[in-house]
Amino acid sequence: MVDIKTAVAALRSDADIWDGAANDLNAPRQAIGSLGLSPRDVSIYGVDKGIDTTYAGAQSVLLNMMQQAVQNFHDLAGALRHAADLYDQTEADHQQRIQRAAGN
Repeated sequence: MVDIKTAVAALRSDADIWDGAANDLNAPRQAIGSLGLSPRDVSIYGVDKGIDTTYAGAQSVLLNMMQQAVQNFHDLAGALRHAADLYDQTEADHQQRIQRAAGN
């Protein structure tokens, strides 16, 4: 059986990894955000066909998806830390009960 402290440490380590993954998306999000196209960046034909607005829409969707990923990664990290905290608290409660039962 896996030691509870080892399992809790693994939960916290995994939480750090998920937070790191969220933070790793900052640079790509900034890069994508700065890659806008204006009507001046495309030909008149491109403007007539809506290339600039289609590109802006796709850029917005991608940025939104990345922001959702960041939030989900941080939420997952928080849930893992919360689970680790619950395990720690439960273990501490059990230790107190054992001590009381032993008369200490």
